[in-house]
Amino acid sequence: MPFEDEVGAFLSGWRKLSLVGVGNELRRDDAAGMAVVRALERASPKGVLTIIAGPVPENFSGSIKRAQPSHVLFFDAVEMGATPGEFSLIREDDLAINALSTHKQSVKVLFMVLRDGIPGVRIALVGIQPKTVDFGRGLSRPVSRGVKRLAVSILDVIGRTGGGSDGAKKDD
Repeated sequence: MPFEDEVGAFLSGWRKLSLVGVGNELRRDDAAGMAVVRALERASPKGVLTIIAGPVPENFSGSIKRAQPSHVLFFDAVEMGATPGEFSLIREDDLAINALSTHKQSVKVLFMVLRDGIPGVRIALVGIQPKTVDFGRGLSRPVSRGVKRLAVSILDVIGRTGGGSDGAKKDD
């Protein structure tokens, strides 16, 4: 199933949506998840909460629970054996079998914590294949291009699948 269709099925009917960027800006492409959410911040419609969680997404569980979203979508660099910059939807059940980033355990535990505090919430992770997670700053060229494609794709899917109270843009 194409990525947009898979994410569209996951986000279908969202009322309140939390988009959470995970990663470490000091480890090159590990910052890809945060870069996606930064790209989505100003363009997202009402009903969308964006969070730049950095390397400790569990520190934001309280904020996410207070928002009571119907859907939570995490973005993180994930070693998937794919071409750098490619992205894929990873469902909660797949977290145990995929070789994920250094955030693997905390994201899986965080999913369980969020489920306990938000009845009926739907949670998934969008993984972005890194080229390098060596120490340094700035995304590699292929990952930067992938982040831009992913942000455009997610905005399109968000617009087609649901929305906050009226689907209007957030006030600046």
